[in-house]
Amino acid sequence: MKSPFLSLFLCATCIVNAQNFNWSVEANYPISIGDELGNDNPGIVDLGLKYRFLEIGFARLGAVINAGFFRDDLRTFADGETFDFDETNWLIQPKVFMEFKIPALEKLRPSIGLGYTIITSKFEGDFPGLGRGVSDTSTDGGININLGLSYDITKRFFIQAQYDYIQNNIDNPGLSDIEQDLGFLKFGAGFCF
Repeated sequence: MKSPFLSLFLCATCIVNAQNFNWSVEANYPISIGDELGNDNPGIVDLGLKYRFLEIGFARLGAVINAGFFRDDLRTFADGETFDFDETNWLIQPKVFMEFKIPALEKLRPSIGLGYTIITSKFEGDFPGLGRGVSDTSTDGGININLGLSYDITKRFFIQAQYDYIQNNIDNPGLSDIEQDLGFLKFGAGFCF
């Protein structure tokens, strides 16, 4: 007697084996262009891992996770007070994406993605009125929409440009919540394997 689970497993195995799996890693330089992320920290690096798992005609569906790192050492003197602190922001961005093939331009691949961004911020330093050696961490997040364009230099190596729009929802206990419209341009390169 055939089991329905066995039939489902065999069907899934055939689909998986028929697919052309495609992994890639990427490194990008992120530039903040929307509302300020913290104190408008400069981007250091954004790293990503992509997995394309389904091909439908001229499009490939996949999943990606990116991790971005922003950091700044702020030293200012305002209103007779000195601020001296480090601010670090980490962005974790899991997304699903669809990448499109253009028959006339095979090396060019536009893409669109949808996901969620988790933003963890850490502040350490001296704050007027709060004292020296103050440390605070917060975590917020929001919906992420991604538009991208990549160009294949070789079969395995590509360059890319991306735009991420994030609607960050900051939870302020006891106060009204804040919504930020964050935007990031990312320029980088990747390697397929």
